[in-house]
Amino acid sequence: MVVSLYGAVRITDELQTLRPVLVRVVEQEEPDVERLFRGIDSSLAPVVLTAAAVVVLPLDEAIGGEPVAALIQAATWLVLGIPMWTAVWVYLTLQVGLNRLGRGHLTLEEYHGDRSLGLRPVGRLAFTGFWMLFGTVGPLVITGISDVPGAVVGIGVLVAGVGLFFLSLRRLNRQMTAVKQRELERAVDLYRQAYEPVRDEPTLEVLQRQTALLSAAEALEKRAERIQEWPFDEATFARVVTIASSVAAVVIARIILDPVGL
Repeated sequence: MVVSLYGAVRITDELQTLRPVLVRVVEQEEPDVERLFRGIDSSLAPVVLTAAAVVVLPLDEAIGGEPVAALIQAATWLVLGIPMWTAVWVYLTLQVGLNRLGRGHLTLEEYHGDRSLGLRPVGRLAFTGFWMLFGTVGPLVITGISDVPGAVVGIGVLVAGVGLFFLSLRRLNRQMTAVKQRELERAVDLYRQAYEPVRDEPTLEVLQRQTALLSAAEALEKRAERIQEWPFDEATFARVVTIASSVAAVVIARIILDPVGL
């Protein structure tokens, strides 16, 4: 509950700081940028999702002739549902907003030393949503694996969350990759210019005359290689993979060991 509420507040704060960044990199007016993440502060959707969970998830106990257990589970989901489904809703609308952002044309033509091409706050926001989802739903899945309906819902949410994380950033990834490719093509063009006289006259003297151009091409190539292809660095990417794989490993272990009482 604490993770979901804190994460939702933090995402709201990061959205406020994100707006001026998006105005610089998105070829849209600021009102359009503000509508990218519309609906993220909705309170109706989490309430509806909680009501559905309260009704649907205790059905197996009710059908099995255990009304007390069904009532206890319904009350539990009523308490846990609001923060959990708030986290899920915020995460979902966040991914939709990031996908909308990728649909627009980003002004990323030039690389001035920022490896993220000005999109580092976007990557930070996406990762905040990711750890909020896993910090909220992950413990419920791990501790409640014996509750089959709840575990199925939780695992489904986590799997969908991982898929949406990369899917929502895919268009940004394509645009950032295109910028990196353009910078690399400039380096290749310089290499081509440098080696053209050497091919015509392959002597050490000619090669030495082309040293400055070769050095410039090498520097440009190294500079282009530093450009990120995602709006977060490699360490963040590794953390996403580690978190997702760790939760998956624990869930699989619980599924295997729970039937034998371990």
